[in-house]
Amino acid sequence: MTSSLLANLNPEQLAAITLPHQSALILAGAGSGKTRVLTTRIAWLISTAQASPFSVLAVTFTNKAAAEMRDRVEALLGVPTRNLWIGTFHGLSHRLLRIHWREAGLTEGFQIMDSEDQLRMVKRMIRSLELDENVWVPK
Repeated sequence: MTSSLLANLNPEQLAAITLPHQSALILAGAGSGKTRVLTTRIAWLISTAQASPFSVLAVTFTNKAAAEMRDRVEALLGVPTRNLWIGTFHGLSHRLLRIHWREAGLTEGFQIMDSEDQLRMVKRMIRSLELDENVWVPK
């Protein structure tokens, strides 16, 4: 399987993917295959038993990029990636808080509210107190 993972790579991609199992900084420009390198490196480390699937953390900025990374790793490994730690900063942080809610001093059923959720809650509270919403809620 590992030989098929390393097929059709340019020398720079191959070098980045097969670096020893340690932290690495990969700098590359747009369209150079960064996602391919990252996902193939994850699959290569796991398939060569250099890393446990549970020791890999892949963090990105958007849900779209995270889904793309999960899909690619799943296709390369041929196994579901649902339990791997691949996601966005926000998604992975939420997952950690769900696991460690006690240590974080949260209630088990805590909710994370975005600014729209917060505004709706404030408006609901103002209405329940029969206050003038126009005075208390900025436009």
